[in-house]
Amino acid sequence: MQIKNFNVYFFILALIIASVMAFFLIKPFFTAILAAGILAVAFHHQYKFFLKNTGQKKSLSAIATILLVLVIIIVPLISVLGLLANEASNAYQRILSDRDFYQRQVEGSIDLLSQIPFFNLLDLDRLFDQDQLSQSLRDLSQGLLGLIQSAYQNVIKFILLTFVMFFTMYYLLTEGEKLIDKVKYISPISDKYENVLVDRFVSMTRATIKGTIIVGLVQGILSGLTFAVAGISSPLIWGLVLTIISIIPAIGPAIIMVPAGIILLFSGQIWQGVFVLIMALGIVSTIDNILRPKLVGRDTQMHPLLVFFATLGGIIVFGLVGFIIGPIVMAMFLALWEIYAKEFKKQLNAFNK
Repeated sequence: MQIKNFNVYFFILALIIASVMAFFLIKPFFTAILAAGILAVAFHHQYKFFLKNTGQKKSLSAIATILLVLVIIIVPLISVLGLLANEASNAYQRILSDRDFYQRQVEGSIDLLSQIPFFNLLDLDRLFDQDQLSQSLRDLSQGLLGLIQSAYQNVIKFILLTFVMFFTMYYLLTEGEKLIDKVKYISPISDKYENVLVDRFVSMTRATIKGTIIVGLVQGILSGLTFAVAGISSPLIWGLVLTIISIIPAIGPAIIMVPAGIILLFSGQIWQGVFVLIMALGIVSTIDNILRPKLVGRDTQMHPLLVFFATLGGIIVFGLVGFIIGPIVMAMFLALWEIYAKEFKKQLNAFNK
């Protein structure tokens, strides 16, 4: 018995098996490779600038670009995370070591709020019991300490992934065009559509990074100034932290600012708490809703609603780096449907008569 085209089926099966095995080999480094691709696209103009000023020396230009990324992204990010961990640990230690914290900061506010009928129904005395509050603070402090220890234990992994990212970025900068040409050659999609997909990927990556940086800086500065006016300690650190948190669309810094405002209210600092809440809900969050869709959607012709779901969904599925992956996936999805509509335009028009 002969199987027609047996050699073709066997080759396809072997190709699928080899591809799956290769995927599992690369899977541990997927995030680092993806980050390298995003950074290579984002800093391509800088690479071209170095290339022009080094006499078309690709290796030297790629190294210069990597050093630029290291200086303006990696070093500040590590510094901010270190400052955040140190500041948060010190703050919790101060609270736990202050025996009069409950009497000075909580008890008086509860007595004041309990005089209001609505809050009296909430049974605040039980809700903010001193023993329960102390235990909650201890648990929170231990959890934070465990998180910091876990971060230090993963330093070797972080260094390895960072090395992989920069190593991959080097070759994507120096040989990225050849790689794209090979992928386009293997792909059965026509060249004009492949160019559409490549252009959409590049524009979406740059627009997302640009939008995130601008929105993050604006929200971080406003949040830091708000905390400074309200008298919250370390406003600069919190401004930097909220700049990073601003990648979460729609809510962003409100995750920290709203609880901060409520804590100020409970501690008897009424105008400071009201001020922080107004800034969080009325101004800082509004800036995100206005700027992000315009900056990202304008450059990619993507509806603001899709930008919102793509960003939030990307963070949920892929983690922190998902704020870039999500919009890129959505952009590819829309581009493929546009190609489908153009390629099968005659059939679609015939079916819709």
